[in-house]
Amino acid sequence: MKAGDLVKDTRTGELGLFVGTRIFKSSVNSSWDYECAEVMWLYKTAPNGDVVSTIQKESIMAVK
Repeated sequence: MKAGDLVKDTRTGELGLFVGTRIFKSSVNSSWDYECAEVMWLYKTAPNGDVVSTIQKESIMAVK
């Protein structure tokens, strides 16, 4: 996936634009680092009101 791709949440079917990935670094062990996708959803905001929210990479798919 590349930035700007239309994606769908495989659990809810909601559509959004893929922004990129984000890595949360573990302060304890680098093997515990967590990478997720950032998505700008078309019809909703994140729980904190932000336009872009994070989601597991495995929970989205590109729409063709």
